Amino acid sequence: MALSRRQFVGAAAGTAALAATGTATAQEEPDYGGWFDDVSNYDGTVDKRGQDTVTITVGAQGNNGAFAFDPAAVMVSPGTEVVWEWTGEGGGHNVVSDGDGPLDSGGAVSEAGTTYSHTFESEGIFKYVCVPHEALGMKGAVVVRPGSSGGGSGSGGQQQQGPPANPDYGGWFDDVSNYDGTTVDRTGDDSVEISVGAQGNNGAFAFDPPAVRVTPGTEVTWKWTGEGGGHNVVSDGDGPLDSGDPVSESGTTYSHTFEEMGVYKYVCTPHASLGMKGAVVVGGPLDGSGGGSGGGSGQEGSGIELSGPQWLLSGSVLLAFFSPLLFAVAMRRRQNGRPPQTGDSGELRRATGPEPVEEAAETEPAVELGHDEYDPKGTAALVAFYFVLIALLWVFMYFVEFLGRVSIIG
Repeated sequence: MALSRRQFVGAAAGTAALAATGTATAQEEPDYGGWFDDVSNYDGTVDKRGQDTVTITVGAQGNNGAFAFDPAAVMVSPGTEVVWEWTGEGGGHNVVSDGDGPLDSGGAVSEAGTTYSHTFESEGIFKYVCVPHEALGMKGAVVVRPGSSGGGSGSGGQQQQGPPANPDYGGWFDDVSNYDGTTVDRTGDDSVEISVGAQGNNGAFAFDPPAVRVTPGTEVTWKWTGEGGGHNVVSDGDGPLDSGDPVSESGTTYSHTFEEMGVYKYVCTPHASLGMKGAVVVGGPLDGSGGGSGGGSGQEGSGIELSGPQWLLSGSVLLAFFSPLLFAVAMRRRQNGRPPQTGDSGELRRATGPEPVEEAAETEPAVELGHDEYDPKGTAALVAFYFVLIALLWVFMYFVEFLGRVSIIG
């Protein structure tokens, strides 16, 4: 049976990756054809497959007001009931399919707690809008695909998925001197603290860290250093953050618990023009990476899966790896098992086999071969060479497969 390159790499990885937690998989992002180009709160498709019911917020923060569906794009399994729930903000909203789809909640309503539901039986991509606010970017999509999610709000102990690993802040941090392009990952922590009045932007005019990622349900606390004058924490646009008037007293704190996934930008109002800005990213990255300083709740895998040919190749790799050691042991046992012999001079010498039988006529002189002599240094060098060779092969596969983001199993 022919063995493909992917099978070869998968088998080799299965032999060495004893600490791997699961089979690597990739979630392909659907092609929406530019549907979300003007939707500010779209950060990728949230995978909710495997859940019986999924809720989407109507009138969430986004598109310069309460003009968003949250999540904007969600993936569910066939047979899932999707429920849209109104927040009561942003005026009247409705849920209507783009084109001839199945969604139609009727006229726009603004009452908080209003719900509309639909059960999706067929696979596909179902786009929809809020008719009154479509021009503002209030659009959404439900993707129906078979399978189950690797994480989600309904799977206990698993990391929730949300914005991408590297969120697009849209130039928000362009004038923030203490932002180095990194979003500090604190997913899995119950509480996270951000300093207000940290050093940055030519003075004590910074939040530290300026960008942080947390898990939904995390309490984020801003704590004043007492430097840089009066500061406050206020959402950019209509977000949930508002610490009130600027204060300068050291030790002052302001807290907010983030329940909904998304990207929440905020500023210090008096010093926004100096670059005193920040952002809180809520939800684990779509690629499943993450894990905060608190030992975040990572996804548990189902083990490494190898096919028949891959198991055969794995055994061959193991045999090649340990063969030098087995050869060295065999040579040592053979050498130790030989009885000593004495020559004509009475000196002790090693046996080289039975005594040769003298023949009547000797045409060529006998040559004694010493290839059976045990050479400890040579054997050790051979073993070391094999170890170095194996190490170089694994380094090569790491750079080609792992850094290339190619699944090595499957």
